Amino acid sequence: MKSDNPPIKHHYIPAFYLSRWADSGKVLEYAKVYGGKVVSKGKAPEATGFQERLYEMKGHDPDTAQQFEEKYFKPVDTMAADALELLYRHGHAAPWTAKSRTAWTRFMLSLLLRCPEDIQAFRDWWHEDFGRTTAKVESDYQSKRKPNDPGTFSKYLVGQPMAVKEAYMFKTLNTLLEHDSVGTLINEMQWRILETSASAPLLLTSDRPVIRTASLRGERGHIALPIGPRLLFIASHDTRFLDELLRADQTTLVKEINLQVVEGAVRFVFSKDGSQTRFIVNRFGNSPQTRLMEQIICRRRASDNADC
Repeated sequence: MKSDNPPIKHHYIPAFYLSRWADSGKVLEYAKVYGGKVVSKGKAPEATGFQERLYEMKGHDPDTAQQFEEKYFKPVDTMAADALELLYRHGHAAPWTAKSRTAWTRFMLSLLLRCPEDIQAFRDWWHEDFGRTTAKVESDYQSKRKPNDPGTFSKYLVGQPMAVKEAYMFKTLNTLLEHDSVGTLINEMQWRILETSASAPLLLTSDRPVIRTASLRGERGHIALPIGPRLLFIASHDTRFLDELLRADQTTLVKEINLQVVEGAVRFVFSKDGSQTRFIVNRFGNSPQTRLMEQIICRRRASDNADC
């Protein structure tokens, strides 16, 4: 049965994740507003980290338009919430199954591709590129074209209804989010949980919480994610690097993690308390994170002999 009120509040930083920073039911949200000013306010996890109609398929009826949120991100986040609970309860010794391990990997990958800027960049490129064809495709089209058909296959594609273009767009986005090779690489890494001591600063998170090296392979290649004020998830194939990290000075390590999380932020930084307000205000968005979506679009344009 179709819903009479399909959800339009689409979280790109899910509430189940942010709730780990909640104190008395609220996280401390630092938001960059007009003019670059940073303001802070206590928010329920469900009341932040979202944009209305973010994953809406344009041109579709109201119920169908929200299906990507309902059929993809909602299950992803639900399964990831269960995986996060395993990490909290068991740390290194979490009793992973193939399903639960993949659920956590899928969630981390989604955080690299689901933010508003990612979706807008992908949509812009998609509609710009939708009419691109090859000489062979055009030749095949001409051999089958009827008198009343558009003169070229490119014109035929460009003339398709918005609903058709958007449906194919989200089908392709689904493929990117299910990136098998990267997902397998992360699944096969060694996973560790670092629990910080009371003497170290609290870990922060943001709308760009994933930290990763340019390459996940080889020496010191890793992917990391704060999963609470005192817990850091980190994965790598380099066990020596992981051992070094777990033995590192925690104050220095947390400060570096927080630096990357805050400087990479775009709109939101989240904390459990206000103890690092000055640091957040001074560092907010100073070094924007290179987005995975940007890299994907750049590679696709390069394959079409276009400038990145």
